[in-house]
Amino acid sequence: MTPTQIIDMFKSYTDEADRTFLTDAQIGLYLDGAYADFRREVCNTDPYIYSTEFLFSLSSTNTLDLTATIPALAGQTAVPGSKLERVLRIARINSLTENKVVEYLDASPAETGLGLFGYALVRNKIVFGGASNGDYRLEYVPQHDINFDPSIAVPPYLDDLDSFHDMIPLYGYQRYAIRDGADNIQVLQELKNKKFALAEFLQSGRSHQGSSYVRRSYDGSW
Repeated sequence: MTPTQIIDMFKSYTDEADRTFLTDAQIGLYLDGAYADFRREVCNTDPYIYSTEFLFSLSSTNTLDLTATIPALAGQTAVPGSKLERVLRIARINSLTENKVVEYLDASPAETGLGLFGYALVRNKIVFGGASNGDYRLEYVPQHDINFDPSIAVPPYLDDLDSFHDMIPLYGYQRYAIRDGADNIQVLQELKNKKFALAEFLQSGRSHQGSSYVRRSYDGSW
């Protein structure tokens, strides 16, 4: 489905003829959050569908400041499409150009539990177990950058899960129902059924680490 089709389906669920009560800006806001909900549901089973890469070099340091990378992956200047939402894993690679994995590092829930070959996400920084030199690859899920503004002439591309995009207006209706104060039992039941079908689809016959990557690299040190 295209964003335009999703908008039309969402409008049919809300059945609001009064555009002063449900404006285009509000529709865009609800569906922006709805697509984020959809992506989180997908990522609960297979986050590699939305994964991307950031390649970087370290020079005698144990910290990668995500607010100072190019592009910024966190902080005030980070933008959707690049902004880090979920860290998947970090690999040491042979070079920024060849990008071949030498080894994957061990993730730690806290800086205090870091081993020599470990890392932890601490606020807007990735802290490594020791001062490091070399090239690395951060695999992560970025915040989405889809605009659901109905006035956009050429709708942006969502992803390859077309069969489940009808979940997005269902998520959007959930958000709308909070404001409207009127749950739709049929809508909520359909969303529940689609969640089950999506999980079953993602768990069957897919490589959870075989998604395509977008590569961003920065050759330098912080």
